[in-house]
Amino acid sequence: MEEVLLGEVWQFENNISDLIELCTKVLSDNPLFFLINSYTTGISAEVLSNLLRLNLKRYKGKITSGEIGLPMKDSNLILPCGIFGKWEK
Repeated sequence: MEEVLLGEVWQFENNISDLIELCTKVLSDNPLFFLINSYTTGISAEVLSNLLRLNLKRYKGKITSGEIGLPMKDSNLILPCGIFGKWEK
């Protein structure tokens, strides 16, 4: 990892892979789950799923991902709000 410089801007799209990698380093040898949410529009659920697949490949488990949304009142529409990715044993 690079040293964080004062005034550096963390950008989700550019740094999420590094964040996931760092998080996997603190998991136990036998984790039960890993869950990540994003409330930005800059990355798709499939990209997040692929990042989890690459970073958690040493663990046997299931990966799911999708959109987070809020149902709109008096409508059948859903307002997209973000994405989630989950690895579970």
